[in-house]
Amino acid sequence: MRSLVLSLFMMVCSALSFANDNPTKDDAKALVKEAVQFVKQNGREKFFNEVRSPNGKFHFKEGTKKGLYIFVYDEKGVVLAHGVRLELTGKNRWDDKDPDGKYWIRDWTALVQKSGSGWIEYKEFNPADKNKIMNKASFVELVDGMVIGCGVYF
Repeated sequence: MRSLVLSLFMMVCSALSFANDNPTKDDAKALVKEAVQFVKQNGREKFFNEVRSPNGKFHFKEGTKKGLYIFVYDEKGVVLAHGVRLELTGKNRWDDKDPDGKYWIRDWTALVQKSGSGWIEYKEFNPADKNKIMNKASFVELVDGMVIGCGVYF
């Protein structure tokens, strides 16, 4: 009996630990706030390097920082830096749509131009799940003409 109780306890602890590794909306928003502070204190180039570099503070790392990363666009939809898809740097994605036909970059740009920051939902590739298309909620904030964001998949 003691062995069974101990086994069940270990399984519950393991499940809770796994659940705690899943990023939350609070985690994403906190990372954006950290990125905003970083760019204000260190400038764009150093910030972009931290987003683009595999060892950078805001770059996607499998199994760390809950799999979160920062993305940065200008207000016309051009990718300035991306924490996982480096090939997008310099690409204009203004006309990109998600599988449901949503122009999410246009939508988040309108949101931040109106409110300064906020949440938007759309569908996008999840790099932590073999690039499976999933629902995503991203927190975005406008800073010096840059839309800085981070999202969670669900």
